[in-house]
Amino acid sequence: MKIPRPLVFALTGWLVGAIAIVVVGLFWPSIFPAIVVVEHYYGDGPNLLTIIGFGILLASPGGLLGGLIGSRIPKEGGQNEQFSMAGIMGIVFSLPFACMVLWFFTGW
Repeated sequence: MKIPRPLVFALTGWLVGAIAIVVVGLFWPSIFPAIVVVEHYYGDGPNLLTIIGFGILLASPGGLLGGLIGSRIPKEGGQNEQFSMAGIMGIVFSLPFACMVLWFFTGW
């Protein structure tokens, strides 16, 4: 069974966006320097893996859409450039949702 090309590009955007969300989720105290006491945010609320999973869940539509849009940008560049842009646009469309989830769970 052959997978349609738009679906492959959408899944590429989602996968790269999910990887970016995991990286931001694991290194968020370094990325957001205003957080002084990290242990304060892991008390009564959900654990870090739940927060990262919730961020991936909320950012999934953005990553899929970013992969589709990104694959349409470099029509003349070839397949490698389409995959690259699908990944980049997947990050651009999904990372704001992940940052919003992390901001929400830090106590805003």
